[in-house]
Order: sequence, then C-alpha cells, then structure tokens
Amino acid sequence: MSGDPRVRVVLERSGGFAGRTIRRGLDTAVLPAGDAAALRALVAGLPAAPPARPAAATGPDRFTYAVEVDAGDRHDVHHFAEPVPEAAKPLIQLLSAAPLLPARR
Repeated sequence: MSGDPRVRVVLERSGGFAGRTIRRGLDTAVLPAGDAAALRALVAGLPAAPPARPAAATGPDRFTYAVEVDAGDRHDVHHFAEPVPEAAKPLIQLLSAAPLLPARR
C-alpha cells in the first residue's frame, strides 16, 4: 500500500435537456496506481478555495456541475456552470465517464 492519501471525488451533473441529475464518482482506494495518481493530480489542479456557487447555466440545455472532493483533511465542493473553466475540464471529463452512483435521497 502506498503512502498516498485516499481521495474520493463525486460529480453531480444537473440540467441539460432532460433536467436529470446524475452522480458519478471515483475513489483512489479502488483504482489502479496510475489511475489513482492521475485523479490526485487533477484534484490538485482545482482551486484550494472553491468558487462561490455559480448562477444557473447560462443557456438552454446547459449543465451545471458540483464536484465534491474528500481527501483526508480536505473536503470541498466546487460548483461550475457551462462553459467549465479550463482547469476543471479534464477532471469533469474523467468523472463524466466514471461509474454511476445512487441518487441522493
């Protein structure tokens, strides 16, 4: 086992044509070492202080995203509306292909 901290990241995407909310997530504890390192690097690229919750998406059929990061002593929720900032795009793209999680109750 490596000394790297466990990182769990959940993406909640809402809006779009159907208006559905979808949750997806990744956990470094269950990823291969290379994938876990890539996830840690993408999370490290997010701002240390999450931006304030943005206004709703700026056009019809646009998505809004909430990225929840749990990394030991770091627990943030980052909110983005389309267009997503360049620094967050790779993480949003990776999480958009991650396994689905149950809806919040």
